[in-house]
Amino acid sequence: MSTKSDGHKPRKDKSRGESSGEFFSVGPPLHAVRAGYVRRRADDLLFDAILAGRYAHVIAPCRSGKSSLVAAMAARLEAKGFNVAILDLGQIGERDAGTDAGRWYYSVAYRILRQLRIRFDLQSWWQEKSVLGNCQRLLEFYNEIVLRFVKERMVIFVDEVQCIGENSIGTELLASIRSAHNGRATEPEFARLNFVLLGECDPVSLIDEPGLSPFSVTQSIPLDDFSRDELTIFATELNLPAEQARQALDRIHYWTNGQPYLTQKIARAISREQFDDEIDEHVDGLVRQQFMGRAALQTEPHLSHIHREVMRNPKQSEALLNLYGRLRKGVPVDTDLGSPLQRRLVAIGLLSVNGEGDLQVRNRIYESVFTARWANENLPTRLRAPLTALAAIFLVVAIPFIYTQWLPLVYVGTLTSGTAELQSAETAWRNLRSFPGHAGTADNLYRNFLQSRAAQADDAGVVEALSALAAELPRPGKLPDELRAAFWDKQVRVATRSEQRDQALIAALESLVLSTPQRRYRAAMLLGDDYPLLIASLPATEAAGAIFDPGNKLLTTTQGSKVRQWSLTPQYLQPSGEWTITALEVSPLVRRVFVDRDGTVNRVSLSLNISHSRLSDLRIKIIAPSGRVVEIETGIDRASSSDDIRIPASQLRELVGEPMAGTWSLSVRDEEIGVAGHLVGWNLTLNSQGLVEDFQRGLHIPDPAERDTDNIWIGPEGRYAVARALQSDSARIWDLAFAKPIRAVAVSQNEKIVGLDNGARHLVTATAETVNVWATATGDRIQAMKVGAASLTSRLTGDGLHLFAETRGDTDTRLELWSLETGDVQGRLGIAGTPALVALDSSGAHIAVADFDRAVRVWDFQSGEMLAQIDLPLQPSAISLDAGGNVLGVIYGDSGASLWRVTRPGLPMLDERGKGRWRLAFSLSGSSVAVGRPRSGYQVYRTENGQQVGPLLGSGGSGAARHLLAFSSDERVLLTGGPDGAARFWRVPGDVVPVAAAQSDSGHAVWTAASDAVIAATPDSGNLVFGDGGGHVHVLPADVSAETLAVAAEEVSFVGHDAAVRLLRISADGRFAASAGADDTVRVWNLADGRPLPFMTDMPGGAVTALEFSPDASMLAAVNATRVVLLDTGSGNTLVEFPLGEAHAGVAFADDDNLYLGGNSGTLNVVSRNASGAWILQQRWQGSFAIKWLRASPRGRHLVLVDENNVAQQFDLEEGRIGALSVSLPENVEDVAFNPVGSRVYFRTARWVHRTSSSTNGLIWLDAIIGPRPAHGGSIIVSSATSAGNEIQLPVNRAGTVTLAKLRFDSSEKPALFGNRDELIEEWRDKLGMAMEARWGTAATATSGGSPGSVSRP
Repeated sequence: MSTKSDGHKPRKDKSRGESSGEFFSVGPPLHAVRAGYVRRRADDLLFDAILAGRYAHVIAPCRSGKSSLVAAMAARLEAKGFNVAILDLGQIGERDAGTDAGRWYYSVAYRILRQLRIRFDLQSWWQEKSVLGNCQRLLEFYNEIVLRFVKERMVIFVDEVQCIGENSIGTELLASIRSAHNGRATEPEFARLNFVLLGECDPVSLIDEPGLSPFSVTQSIPLDDFSRDELTIFATELNLPAEQARQALDRIHYWTNGQPYLTQKIARAISREQFDDEIDEHVDGLVRQQFMGRAALQTEPHLSHIHREVMRNPKQSEALLNLYGRLRKGVPVDTDLGSPLQRRLVAIGLLSVNGEGDLQVRNRIYESVFTARWANENLPTRLRAPLTALAAIFLVVAIPFIYTQWLPLVYVGTLTSGTAELQSAETAWRNLRSFPGHAGTADNLYRNFLQSRAAQADDAGVVEALSALAAELPRPGKLPDELRAAFWDKQVRVATRSEQRDQALIAALESLVLSTPQRRYRAAMLLGDDYPLLIASLPATEAAGAIFDPGNKLLTTTQGSKVRQWSLTPQYLQPSGEWTITALEVSPLVRRVFVDRDGTVNRVSLSLNISHSRLSDLRIKIIAPSGRVVEIETGIDRASSSDDIRIPASQLRELVGEPMAGTWSLSVRDEEIGVAGHLVGWNLTLNSQGLVEDFQRGLHIPDPAERDTDNIWIGPEGRYAVARALQSDSARIWDLAFAKPIRAVAVSQNEKIVGLDNGARHLVTATAETVNVWATATGDRIQAMKVGAASLTSRLTGDGLHLFAETRGDTDTRLELWSLETGDVQGRLGIAGTPALVALDSSGAHIAVADFDRAVRVWDFQSGEMLAQIDLPLQPSAISLDAGGNVLGVIYGDSGASLWRVTRPGLPMLDERGKGRWRLAFSLSGSSVAVGRPRSGYQVYRTENGQQVGPLLGSGGSGAARHLLAFSSDERVLLTGGPDGAARFWRVPGDVVPVAAAQSDSGHAVWTAASDAVIAATPDSGNLVFGDGGGHVHVLPADVSAETLAVAAEEVSFVGHDAAVRLLRISADGRFAASAGADDTVRVWNLADGRPLPFMTDMPGGAVTALEFSPDASMLAAVNATRVVLLDTGSGNTLVEFPLGEAHAGVAFADDDNLYLGGNSGTLNVVSRNASGAWILQQRWQGSFAIKWLRASPRGRHLVLVDENNVAQQFDLEEGRIGALSVSLPENVEDVAFNPVGSRVYFRTARWVHRTSSSTNGLIWLDAIIGPRPAHGGSIIVSSATSAGNEIQLPVNRAGTVTLAKLRFDSSEKPALFGNRDELIEEWRDKLGMAMEARWGTAATATSGGSPGSVSRP
């Protein structure tokens, strides 16, 4: 390992987190809306002074936080209704003034006008007032324009007032401010106008006459350096363990004494580096590296500024250096702030006055840089003799000095520029290294340049180029890899924030270019438990449809007539190519003869003369004048022009009795391509009249034409398709597994395709009243079932042997099951009214019918016996039966899904809730079922007993995922719609997660892995609270076993609710639990003994949607759709009740006297207890979108609101405003929690947990991790032991019971990912379909241009 020249070494601590140091801001002003802003005493002093109407001034050195203070104050004042203008005198230079001071003052007035957004012709007014002096003209400007157009209170911040002393023309601005203050005595309107002056100066030196100086009437606001306690905010951002972070901050404060710029710069460096030496040693090394050395006064901005300020005025610099030199040499210097020299050194920031009133150097870094030697070296020399000597040796000394010290400055400027091109920087670095003694400086500047440019890069190619340049340094060390790794770390953050799991995973693997334990833990976290089961992915395409053939594991997509297919092998997804599906456009040869004889046909015969080598391709019809059609079978395979084909009379029997008069037609259709033929003649004899046509050369029978078509019907099994051309009576059947046509069947274009049976032996079509069954081998119609009006809506059963028809009447509905083989009705069921939904098992033996009253009835279709009635908790949007009709699957729109055994209709086998696009699919045998939604993933269960099979598959998918969810025929593969429309193939594990046998003989269950029991954990993580389907609540240890759950089921001896528990809430002190039942009642339980308190509260008006304890647990708030009720926890008495005009999803106590409610209209209401003890309901704030979540910080200072767009905001209860910073979550928020000290806020979506920082100006997103799916009702737990915010807990289903899973943001529960980086990237790019994207040109899910999915490899 190489050692840096400053003596500190890269660190290898395995607990070390990864960071880009973005929390810290070094260089530009740190505004209050940025992370890292420290609220100091000056914030409150200045705010209070302005509210009291007092003028104020803040005089502090450069980079002390004045601009940040202005930004913070402006935000607070605007929230209070103030108008704010910020006038930066540094932006009004000599160019604006020229030789006319009037132009400078005009610029001042113009900028104030623009800041206050006043529209006024200032130029004309200014010219009209030209007879006035500048001070009087500004005073008139305040009075006639500013106070006239702005009716609210206003504050004008005048920053950089030291510029007045530099240009010597701005003193009348200060005089006008003093005059405005004096004007309050005679003009009350001036009381609405406040000024705050800020700068780095000696106020006394700015204006000579005390009577004109505003500083004699303004309140001085001291802007102190950071105290050691104020640095605590940085502890969690250093990415060090708590004790090491404390030690690092102690050492930082030792060096900087809290100077903001120096403190932030050192802290940022610590957060970015890794090291293995002692903390103090490492901090000392960083200080030496960044602030010490002869080049520091040129390259370090802050130190060079102090140097320039001391040397700025040649008349004063010598005296300043002499004074400072005496102080550094230990010569006693009495403190006299009446001395302009002492005031100047204090204003610059080089000196400060300590608690005992003595002058001292402000901090140890200044002591180390600005030494007595520095003061001596910068003193001017006044002796003539040395000057003469210098002149004599100019050629010897001066020229080398210019060569080594002055000429290199241009290259230093390039390397410190933020806009230099890479090639220019490289050239500057090489040239600077060529100067004697500048190699080290050149290398350090170039290193800093490359690091800075890499931190700004958003393209992998740019970073790769920077890494190549870094490798050319003489001792590059790990810098090239550090640049790459830091870039990919940033891409992981971007992808993680938007929950783009695939992109985050690839970026995490790319970051292993510089492998660390943390990076490998992060990659393992992103892989989770499910991705190791991923076989292959198909990226999103522009296909209009996609269907899966489970038998052949073949995925087919169509776009118009274009077909793409992919077949799954045991290891990967094999593209089968792209081809075009065609239909046949058939034009029959029709010959017509006219008969003018009356009578009916008694005898009929037909002979044909056809030359064709494959007669089975032909469809021949005789069409009578009445329209009757008779299909003709020749009975032979081939014929020549010399052969007469005599048709048996039995085929013509249907024509007997037809009227003779009219047009008789012969239709000959060739329905297969490849063989040509001719009609040579035909002879139709009716009674004794012969109708004969002979053609010497024969008439060509038109060949069918292949046409591309998008009129394609694909069967639900994905194996066969039917293609039809426009204006054609041909239905062409395709076998998709072999990509070839099987047969064409002559079917009227007006008939609808109903389906194909298994094996495509029969094609089923429908007209308005009839369902026809065609034998695909012969093209003959073998059944014509008079189904009636339900024909066009009929469908085949899963086994393809039956037809289901639903005939709806005015008052009832008739359901019928027809046999395709016999054409008979095998089952008929009549029900009253119109069903909402209907589902059949694969054979049609059982039928499930859902009404609009949330009831589903399951019947034996053939016998008509009702097997079960299942009363659902919600109205279903879709229902389905497994293959045997034993299990009912239910989808509740975007609210959840459930499974029910038909033999046990009273209790669901599975009940899942949550917002999302729920889907459910049974395996072909019905032994397994997959349930879930794209974002949270899909869980496989055994339908026999509800046991889980393997982990949740495919979490992190997009809300726009395809509607794909299907098992393969062997049930070893599950196909899902994945992220951004991708198709995912998963290996279904054979292991079954055992289910806790927590069920008594009576059927009462505390919990099963597939049940709807509600679970909560106590704040100390010691106990789990179960609310079961029987209405009871159980308190059990957090390490509860399956056996304990079973015993608990048998020990219930008290009355809970009369229906299932739907909601649980635990008090903050862990003493009580509140439960809401499906019977619309509320109970409170003593967690010490697990028994309910002796009262039960009815909540008529709808289901209880929210429960919330007050902080001291003395009160309980219960909310439903119509009202909020506040209960006394001990007695159950109602303290107050308010009707609500709308639904309120968000409920939170800020303290024991204020309950906040978030409504669907975006209204934030508060139920408050006034001084007399009465409760009142009032509106506190109005938002634009429905509020879905509310949480109060532990100290009751803030509320976190999440609206319907998943935007999280922080509401300051003291100031009554929304913070400037908000966090937009990518998916629906399902839980919100604070850590005990209120510094972190966690947001759980379907499978991710996002961690944010709570600051004075809102929420700042920090990071996110994938977590396990919580048990039903489970909430985030953050105990006091993890107050640093790196660890949370979730109740989860694991190993057949419930346990508290620990989730850490700085490591993973899983072992770190091992393997070769390049091999891992190749493997996962293939599995995630990214390699296929490149080969097939499918729609990319990401680009390399800095987007969240920037995962292209260099």
